[in-house]
Parts: sequence; C-alpha cells; structure tokens
Amino acid sequence: MTAIAALLLLPVVAFFAYDVAVFQPRRTEIQALLDGAPPEDRNPPESIRRYILAAHAGGAPPSTHVARQLLIHLDMSSNKGIGWHARLALWDRLVLLHLSQDNVLSLYSTLSYNGAGYGLSELSQRLFSKPLSALSESEAATVVAVLWAPSIFLRDERRLEERRDMLLARAQRGP
Repeated sequence: MTAIAALLLLPVVAFFAYDVAVFQPRRTEIQALLDGAPPEDRNPPESIRRYILAAHAGGAPPSTHVARQLLIHLDMSSNKGIGWHARLALWDRLVLLHLSQDNVLSLYSTLSYNGAGYGLSELSQRLFSKPLSALSESEAATVVAVLWAPSIFLRDERRLEERRDMLLARAQRGP
C-alpha cells in the first residue's frame, strides 16, 4: 500500500520540484518581459482579449501559446523531441498556476510572432497605422487572425479575411 501511495505521489512531488527549481527562478525574467512590453501589449484592449480567446475556443488555451513563447524567449530548450513536449506541458500548467488571466493575455499580446517581429501593438501599427485601442472590431479581429499563421495570412488576403470573419463570428457567440 505504501509503495502505491509513493508511486502516486511521485509525479506530484516532481511537478512541484520542477516548479521550484526551474519555473520560479524565471519569474523575474517573465515579469521583466511584461514590464518592458509596449503599454497596449501589457494591457490589451477588451476587443483584442475577446479575439484572442475566440482564436483558442475549442482548442488549446492561450496559456499553451504563452508557455511555448516563454520557453522560446527564455531560451530554455530546442523545440524538438519528447523533452520539448514534456517541458511545454509542464510550463503550460505552471503558467496557469502562477499567472493571472490578465498576465497570460499580456504575454500573449507581447510575445506572439507577427510575421516581422513580436507583439500585437507592432502589428497593429504595421497593418493599420493605429494603436490597438483605436482599432475597429474588424481590424482587431484581423490583427489577432494574423497570429495563427503570419506567413500564410500576410500574403493571402482571402484566407486572412476568412480567419478574421471566423473570429468575429466566434466572439459574437461568446464563450
């Protein structure tokens, strides 16, 4: 009976040991990413938040994207092999455990690759010459739509419009 309890407890202990040894020491770097972000990426407007959530409806949550981006930005490992997937799964859980939804959406807005750099503020300026807070609903959905596959959507306007329209429809329906 003790052996079974130890076997069941081992993954929990390993998870918290990883948290203490790997994730917690990186908290200051994560906070520095947030602190150094453009103001509108640090605090994305409600429309941007709505479309980020709509983009992930029915799939992996935004925290998974943020965990992936953190691992890349913090230069934690290569993105190959089973070890990468294990680290990503751990970081996804740790992001959910330690960061608020506001922080997750801020990091999402800050760290997302936009086709020529990072961040939604930069993409908004490049596409519409406006800050995120000045975008129409359609423009906000377009900015978020690009993130799904920047290399595809930035060169295929029809596909970008389809993705934008899907986000508009999902956001209209709600969670």
